[in-house]
Amino acid sequence: MAERKYHPDYRQADVSAIVRALDQGLSVSVIGPPSIGKSNLLQFLDQARLSGTEDSTNPWIRYATNTMFKGNLIMISVDPNALLPSLPRERGDVAAAAWPGFELLTHRTTITAELYPLMNQVQVDQGDDSNIATQIANLQTRFESAHPSMTDFRDHLHAHLALRHLESIIDASLKAAEVQQNPIRIIYFMDEFERFLVTMPNYFFVALRSLRDRFKERVMFVTFTRNSLPYIIGEGERMLILEPFIELFYDSTVYLKPFNDDDAWRMIDQLEEARTVSKDDHGLGLLIRASGGFAGLLRGGFKHADKLSQIQHQDYGQAIGLAAKQLVAEKNIQEECKTLLRGLRSDEINTIFGIASQRTNLDQRTIDELLNKSLLSQATAGGVIRVSPPVLAAYIRNNPTPPESIPMPRPATMPE
Repeated sequence: MAERKYHPDYRQADVSAIVRALDQGLSVSVIGPPSIGKSNLLQFLDQARLSGTEDSTNPWIRYATNTMFKGNLIMISVDPNALLPSLPRERGDVAAAAWPGFELLTHRTTITAELYPLMNQVQVDQGDDSNIATQIANLQTRFESAHPSMTDFRDHLHAHLALRHLESIIDASLKAAEVQQNPIRIIYFMDEFERFLVTMPNYFFVALRSLRDRFKERVMFVTFTRNSLPYIIGEGERMLILEPFIELFYDSTVYLKPFNDDDAWRMIDQLEEARTVSKDDHGLGLLIRASGGFAGLLRGGFKHADKLSQIQHQDYGQAIGLAAKQLVAEKNIQEECKTLLRGLRSDEINTIFGIASQRTNLDQRTIDELLNKSLLSQATAGGVIRVSPPVLAAYIRNNPTPPESIPMPRPATMPE
């Protein structure tokens, strides 16, 4: 399959909110349920893919207006599936338990070419102060030695001081850019952040906050989760410990919304490679409305659009309901709905089914979380709350027994 092409305005509201917050020096919490299209958002923001993109279309230039004054934003992607196993340790050795997280951040930093301390050849040719060249050489040495030192298991102290090695490598990158008057800012994109939360000890996250405090607005974090961080962690002792880290995201939380009409039609256009898609296509229009713009449901329902074209009803709202009913008769849509539901927490699943059965004794905090995630909808404040999108509501009517939640598993590399 050919690489997907993205319109410059792809998810414009979400993308602009994320990049503009980062440009202001804020860490960002990005939240989205299964089937919302998070993977495509990450691909759209991938700076390696965007290299060479014209300034007018590159979101990192288009929405980051402070780069000229504060430096370019350099994105480092961190995937929990790449965590190495914990070091052999005595029970309760928190440094050894946190080592895989620091090792992963350090490794991804070392392989990001834009961060390597390198003397600007123009400065050399112009005969700049040799002191700059000496500084860069020293910083290169620090950068190159950080990861080998961290993984030198003959000296357990190096592993114990993994945080210091990470701090050193970040410091070397930032200083090298500063002395050449070409500042940069580093962003760690942390996908499936729930898996870090269930794998890493509290010390790891408190240490990340210490890095932020040390480097201020030059180091930021973006977490991708299925729920808001306070909702995941809860109100117990762990929240008290992690609050210094969690509060980094209080001013910049982005709930990913389903595709708007423009993005939905662009996705359909990519799916339908054989012919030009018309926005007058009745079946495709019903598909967009019935799927609610959820990427997974939209993709899964596309092959059934011809069947939807046969639906005729004077009331368009009724036609959407008939389209949803038609779609949930299809096996692949049933599986997509199951996947969406099972990716939620048990309390969220029970709340959605409670809304569907018109129960009133439901937790308001969970309702608010689901409204933010577009899995419930409310036309007006204080109005009736309904299950959303229509396809999911139709699936629940056909399957009124709530499924079991499937918790996000620990990374396969990490022992139980």
